[in-house]
Amino acid sequence: MPDVSTLSQSPGRNDAFWRAHNGVGLVWSNPKASDDVMIANALLRPNFHLLLDIASQFGFSRLTSQWEKLKESIEEVRKIGGDGDAGYQQLLRAEPIVNRCLEVMQAAVK
Repeated sequence: MPDVSTLSQSPGRNDAFWRAHNGVGLVWSNPKASDDVMIANALLRPNFHLLLDIASQFGFSRLTSQWEKLKESIEEVRKIGGDGDAGYQQLLRAEPIVNRCLEVMQAAVK
């Protein structure tokens, strides 16, 4: 599992939203993880309905911004070695699903 704690984090956390979406399952090791960390973990375990709810709650631009930051951070970790390979593989599995979800969401608002 990649270390998404290095992503830029916004202060606070929308506890009610994450409780309603089984947030503990996304970041079981840190029940107080920020919204950005929760979003990043949701992106690595893509589910269209959850990603749609995240876009609705936090904004489509925040969702896509977190996706770009996540891809960049995992690629950087992979370049320097270490635990990046597992994270990189997880990203590769998630990427086509997330891209398809984001495309569908984008098309729906046009």
